[in-house]
Amino acid sequence: MLLQPHPDAAFDSLDQYWFGSPDPKLESRPGPAEPLSADEHRRLRRKISNRESARRCRMRKQRRLEELRSESARLSSLNQDLARRVVVASHRCQIFRSENLRLRAEYAALNRRLSELRRFILLLRQLSPAAHGGFLTGLPFEEALASLTT
Repeated sequence: MLLQPHPDAAFDSLDQYWFGSPDPKLESRPGPAEPLSADEHRRLRRKISNRESARRCRMRKQRRLEELRSESARLSSLNQDLARRVVVASHRCQIFRSENLRLRAEYAALNRRLSELRRFILLLRQLSPAAHGGFLTGLPFEEALASLTT
């Protein structure tokens, strides 16, 4: 079984180091060999503990600040990447819209031409003496129609 030193032992050895000369109250004490009272000893241990706690708090705060900076940099990079992707997607969308408009116009023009050709064929059939055994029957008539559609 591993024995752990008592936590107060660290404070006892630090008392002289931390509070030997900087504290004016301690300097005014009659001699260095005189031990501290229990209240002064508790106060000094509390002071050391508070300093250590403040140091740990500053370290946690510093780590958190670094984490936030790192997260901010990551999110900024992601935001820039997404902005570039939006620009590319918008450009592609505009290309598709333009192509769609062109195809719709082409469809409308072809549909109008097809309707005109159908009306023309109907008119030819109605006016043709072929209905009565005339000349617009057979291969020459089909070739004439084919030339109109191309």
